[in-house]
Amino acid sequence: MTHVQIAPNVEFKMDIDLPGITDKTRDYDLQQHKAEVYAKFEERLKKAFPEGFKIDTFEFGLDVSKS
Repeated sequence: MTHVQIAPNVEFKMDIDLPGITDKTRDYDLQQHKAEVYAKFEERLKKAFPEGFKIDTFEFGLDVSKS
C-alpha cells in the first residue's frame, strides 16, 4: 500500500447545534464558539481520514447561502 499526501484548498459545510446561535446570529457571536466548532470538525475528519490529517489554518463563519 502506498500512502499519499494531499493538500487541497477546500471548503466544508457543517450543521451544528450551538447554544444561542441561529441563522440570524451575528458572525461575531458565532466566533465565540470556535473551540466547539473545531472539535466537531476534527471529530468528523478523524472518522473520514483515520490515517491522519493536518490543518494549517482554520476559519469559519455563518453560511449565508442558506439564508
